Amino acid sequence: MSGKSTKRKPRLAATMMMAVIGASLFLLFLSRDLPDGLSDDWAKENIGLVVRYVIAMTLGGAIMGYLLASMFGRPSWGGWVIAFFGGLISTLVAGAFGSFIGLLPDLLADGWQSTDLVSILFGFLVLPLAAAENTASTLIWLAMVFAAHLLSRYEHNQAGKRV
Repeated sequence: MSGKSTKRKPRLAATMMMAVIGASLFLLFLSRDLPDGLSDDWAKENIGLVVRYVIAMTLGGAIMGYLLASMFGRPSWGGWVIAFFGGLISTLVAGAFGSFIGLLPDLLADGWQSTDLVSILFGFLVLPLAAAENTASTLIWLAMVFAAHLLSRYEHNQAGKRV
């Protein structure tokens, strides 16, 4: 097999896990800000906006997972540390990417406004705000990053056995 095909599955594992993390963090904020969740009046009236941002945060997480996939799945304790920092960087930047992707329809319709930059930069704060709000969300995030690392490690091992 070629080197390209042996790297595809570990990259896919990191991409998918970071996409799930991106969507999960947005849904966590939605549940925090709207105690009734999707049955809240605001959410009912703006379900299109909610769906747009779930998709945008999922795409933001997927993009960052794809770009930083090489930080996941490395062997030894150093691999765990690198995966932690890869998850941290991915999550921080994915929030900004997700905010940008979510705002894109508005940017295309209305043009660039200075308040748009504030909204995009706020995306960097998704993880720190989630961590400050709830310790359980931090533990869930950490478990998901480690799951991305373990899945990538598994795929690296499987690819090595096939070669």
